[in-house]
Amino acid sequence: MTRARKITEAQITKGIRDLLRCFGVYHWKQHQGLGSAPGVADILGIYQGRMVAIEVKAPGRRVQPGSAQERFLQNIHENGGIAIEADSVDAMLSGFARYGIHLPVLIRGNERG
Repeated sequence: MTRARKITEAQITKGIRDLLRCFGVYHWKQHQGLGSAPGVADILGIYQGRMVAIEVKAPGRRVQPGSAQERFLQNIHENGGIAIEADSVDAMLSGFARYGIHLPVLIRGNERG
């Protein structure tokens, strides 16, 4: 029996960033450091004039209630930005959809026709 490999947060971040690039979403990987806002999201960007903040989590992990990360995302949302918590590329797409933004879905393989 083979063990399934766990998907890492870094792999999810790369997948999300690759897809954002395909959609032309201006973004960057934000590294926490001296002078950073507490709880700053992993990926920041701008889409159609709106601030985007995506907090990436490993599968099954969540932003902790009351944490600096939760407050950061809430602040972005309350100020008209797009605040997303994602543990997969699909979760990122669903996050945009909650804001009424439906990024095109790319289908690889299994096309019928």
